Amino acid sequence: MKSSTLNTLLVSKAIYYETRDLINSGNKHKCTAGIILLQDFVELVILAALDELNVDEQRNLESKSFDELIGELKKQGVPTIKLGTIKALNKQRVIAKHYGQLSEPESVVNYFNTADLFVDTILKHVFGKSLPEIFMTDLLKEGHIKKTVVNAIELSKKELFIDALIELRKTFYLAYEQDYSIYHWKNVNDEIMSPAARWGLYLLTGSKAPYQKRNTKWINENVFKPTDYVQIDYEQLKFDCIELGLSTVHVENFRRLTPEVVQTDHDHWHSRYESNYVANEANIENFNYCLDLLLEFLLKKQEFDSKRKWPKREKSIPAPPIYVGKQVYVKPSQTAEAIEVVKSDFYYEVLEIVTGFDSEERFLYIHLYQEPKNGVPAKSFRGYLLIEDTV
Repeated sequence: MKSSTLNTLLVSKAIYYETRDLINSGNKHKCTAGIILLQDFVELVILAALDELNVDEQRNLESKSFDELIGELKKQGVPTIKLGTIKALNKQRVIAKHYGQLSEPESVVNYFNTADLFVDTILKHVFGKSLPEIFMTDLLKEGHIKKTVVNAIELSKKELFIDALIELRKTFYLAYEQDYSIYHWKNVNDEIMSPAARWGLYLLTGSKAPYQKRNTKWINENVFKPTDYVQIDYEQLKFDCIELGLSTVHVENFRRLTPEVVQTDHDHWHSRYESNYVANEANIENFNYCLDLLLEFLLKKQEFDSKRKWPKREKSIPAPPIYVGKQVYVKPSQTAEAIEVVKSDFYYEVLEIVTGFDSEERFLYIHLYQEPKNGVPAKSFRGYLLIEDTV
């Protein structure tokens, strides 16, 4: 795909999401604004398709009207279904934009659904993919999350909608909800678990789940089915949506309209949905809606995560010397507890250089360890060593 084509489609995507929100409001004024944007969305997709087909190199498309652009599509053999409704959409947009006449929400929803089909047909003919698939293929990074979305789309093509929707929810779980899973806390006893072990488990899973739920007692009393292991902190969810620039309503809609899932052990998945769910929501309309919401979430999160910067670690310097017989402290202070002395048979690595609690002192935060001997585990510990010479 040409970069210019992709850029045009990205603009159309942004307009599409804004249009969808306005039209779904049911408000006359917002729906009228939505129909103006809807026509822009359709026109941009047409321009992207013509660009990909190199029509712009042969003819000047900038001066052509909407009907003339559709004519160029037809000359290229691109199918243009529901053409009467699409042309009516363009006229309705003129009436709304230039004469200020309001559109009825019901008719706008019909235009929106028709535009979806019209655009989908064009893109599948020109690119061999639907709009969501194009965004996913060209914008989502390779990895397990992308593979799960691809699998969901393949299942939907086979009309296995309940399985496809479960796959969408699995993707959301891997990208976000697993931070609320307390499954790995089911055998945690606060009274005997060390702070270091608790911190390690916190980094592994469930870091966003409410603190009081991350222990064996609460889990035994409140988890009655596997999906109960996911415990959402809704204040945290709202904060995350604000940070990512997402609508909380969209995320809540996605969670309501897809089956609940949880991953316990590796590749062990559990799901839950209501008995009447299949009859009402296991269909292509709900799948496409949820797929759009999921892609919006994934792309926003991917963009947000890509902005994170970390210190580089490519280069290294010789480790500062440490001296045999010197005390190693639990904290960067000479008044702190001494946990060990440096011995001649220790290996070491310097992890950090820190100022002590006395600002005139500096310490090396070091990792000391021995090699295993005759199957006996090596001694290993970390602590702070006073810097006596310039580092």
